[in-house]
Amino acid sequence: MIHAGLNRIGRINVGVIVVNMLRFSSIIWAVFCVVLSNTARSETWDVPTDLNDKNTSVMFSVDSTWHTVRGTTKNISGSVRLDDSKDRLSVVVDLRVPVKFFDTDSELRDDRLREVMAAEAFPDVHFVSQRLSEECEPAVIATKGSCQGTLSGMLTIRDVTKKVSLPISIQDTPLGYRVAGAFTTRWKDFHVEDPSILVARLDPLVTISYQTTIPKKE
Repeated sequence: MIHAGLNRIGRINVGVIVVNMLRFSSIIWAVFCVVLSNTARSETWDVPTDLNDKNTSVMFSVDSTWHTVRGTTKNISGSVRLDDSKDRLSVVVDLRVPVKFFDTDSELRDDRLREVMAAEAFPDVHFVSQRLSEECEPAVIATKGSCQGTLSGMLTIRDVTKKVSLPISIQDTPLGYRVAGAFTTRWKDFHVEDPSILVARLDPLVTISYQTTIPKKE
């Protein structure tokens, strides 16, 4: 009788162990599926998406005789898409920034700026990207949380179009991928005359900064 009881207890213990192992395996599988799903989402841009004043800003700054002149823009329009859906680095940003809405908090200077940029003939600053650098592959951002890279493309200001590589940083945030950067160029590189007014002389270099947020795949 004692032997039979021990056998029965042994069978019960084995059964409990098997049930617990099955439960544990189910939990591990569920966690793996969640991690795999989140990784897949984090490695994919949610594009195409529109660019506008709500999610994108473009600003510029230039040193002057007395202080740094800072300018803002508005009525930005554009989009972000992939040229090749299988190539996550084939990011095409098509962005337009209207010159007539440049604002440096000085009506006289703003009028002069629109004049030298020939705003009526060339109403927009236009940028079209061609490729994102490998440092900002989505899988890298998913692992590190951020990256430092470049976005290469064609920048048109006035009647000049030049190939540029824009420095950018991308950070993974709860709201999406926050993209930001800045680069410096010369007015004359784009056929823009000196926009200085009166004795407030402006530096020949202007720094353009930019920021946007690209949503993630849900």
